[in-house]
Amino acid sequence: MVGSGLERSRAMARPREGLNLKYVALGVVAAFLVAFVFSGIVGLVMYQGWLSEAYSPLVMNIVSFLSLFLGGLYAGRRAGTAGWAHGALTGFLYITVISGLGLAVFNQVAPVLVLLGRAGLSVLLGAVAGTVGINLRR
Repeated sequence: MVGSGLERSRAMARPREGLNLKYVALGVVAAFLVAFVFSGIVGLVMYQGWLSEAYSPLVMNIVSFLSLFLGGLYAGRRAGTAGWAHGALTGFLYITVISGLGLAVFNQVAPVLVLLGRAGLSVLLGAVAGTVGINLRR
């Protein structure tokens, strides 16, 4: 009898297996919030003249991928299981939305190989971040 109660409490303490889209969505939102804050800081730094505008594309790519990493980390940590999958999907959705916004605002499409490279890097980076995030839980 005592063993069955212990097993039941252990089963309840374990996170649910599988992919939870709620945590993926929270990871994407977190990534956008971080990107918004970092973009503001970068804009202020450039406005003050502390950084040349020539570095703007490089700096914004770094900000974007750092934001994606932190969003994947958050998704993996919150999910508690399958961190790599939560992070990878967070990365894919983040880069898809960013590319869609770029198309809507600038009415330009990046070359297909560039888009595929960014998507691949985003999925890989998100998967690594989700794996790190799930291990931060312990």
